[in-house]
Amino acid sequence: MKTLHIAIIGTGVIATTKHIPNLIKRDDVEITVLCDVDTEKAQKVKEEFGLNGAVITPDWREVVRSKDVDVVHVCTPNPLHYEITMAAFENGKHVHCEKPIALNYRDAKTMADTAKAAHLKFTTGTQWRYNPAPMRMKQMVKDGVFGDIFYIKSQQLRPRRLPAYGVYTSKELNGGGVLMDGGPHSIDLPMWLTDNYEVESVRGVTFDKMKNFPEGNDLGPWDPKHFDVEDTAMAMITMKNGMLIYMETAWASNLIQPAMGVVAEICGNKAGADMVGPGFEDHVRLTRVVDGKLTTTTEKIEEKMDMNAYDINHWIDAIQSDGDPAVLPEQAVTVVRVVEAIYKSAATGETIHF
Repeated sequence: MKTLHIAIIGTGVIATTKHIPNLIKRDDVEITVLCDVDTEKAQKVKEEFGLNGAVITPDWREVVRSKDVDVVHVCTPNPLHYEITMAAFENGKHVHCEKPIALNYRDAKTMADTAKAAHLKFTTGTQWRYNPAPMRMKQMVKDGVFGDIFYIKSQQLRPRRLPAYGVYTSKELNGGGVLMDGGPHSIDLPMWLTDNYEVESVRGVTFDKMKNFPEGNDLGPWDPKHFDVEDTAMAMITMKNGMLIYMETAWASNLIQPAMGVVAEICGNKAGADMVGPGFEDHVRLTRVVDGKLTTTTEKIEEKMDMNAYDINHWIDAIQSDGDPAVLPEQAVTVVRVVEAIYKSAATGETIHF
C-alpha cells in the first residue's frame, strides 16, 4: 500500500484536534508539510506531535505545487478554502477541505465538478454524523422503524461557547458567523440521516443579539468592536418529498441544553426518536405504540465510536482503495447552497426556492 504524503495547510484547532492526531495513527500516511502564515505556531505543532520530517512553510502555493505532496488538508479560515482547494486540484492533489467548502454555491459546485473531472478525491468534515446515536438512528431509518418521516429537528444551541479565538467573529476573515461554523453540521445531519439532499425551499433568520454580552463565555471574552457576524441562525428547510427540517444553531443562546454537540430528533408516522443527554452522543430515545400503548424506551449504545477518526480513516481509505469518502462532495455542495439560501432569506425576508 502506498504511503500518502500529506500537507496540512492551517495548523489551528481543527488541525490539531482532528486531522493530525488521527492521521499519525496510520501506517500508510506521512505528514510531510505543515503550512501556516504563523510559522512559530506550526513549529510548536511539529514538536507537539513529533513530526520530525515535516517541512514548515508559510506559502500554501508552494505546497500545492510540490511533487512530494499527494494529499492536501485545508484547515484554514473559510474564505481561503476555494482558492487553495482549486489550486490543489490543478496540481493533481486529493483534498480534504474543512467545512464549509466554500462561501457560496457557485464556488462549491465548481470545486466538486473539478475534482470529479480530474478523478481526484474530495471531501469535507461534517463528522458529527458519526457518533453512535446518529449512526443507530440512521440504521433505524433504513429498517423502516419510523415509517414515513415528515419532520426532523436539528439543533446545536450552545449556552455560552462562542469561539472567541481566531477569526470567527469577522465576516471578512471568516465569511460569516455561526452559520459558517456550526451551521453545516446542523444542516447536514438530518439530510444524511434520511439520505435526502433534495431541497425544495429555505426560509431562514439570523441574529446578532449577543455581540455586546461577552461575559461568561466558556472560550474566553470577545471584543464587540470586532464582531460583525451572526451568533444565531434558524431555518425551515422543505425537501422535495415534503419532509420538513427545522435547524437551529447558536454560539451563545442563554439556554442550558442537555447536549453541547449537534443533536437531532426524527418524527415519522410509526415512531419518533431523539438523542438525549447527558450522553447525547450514545443514547437514543424511541417513542412508538406497543400493544396499543404509547411507549418510550431509551437505549444506550455500547459500541464506541470516534467521529473524527471515522471521518479521517474513511478519507484515507477512499484514496487508497479508490472508493468514496465518508462525506460525499455533492453533499457538501448542497450544504453550502442551503447556508447561502439562509443568508439570502434572512436578508430579504423571502423564501428561497431551489
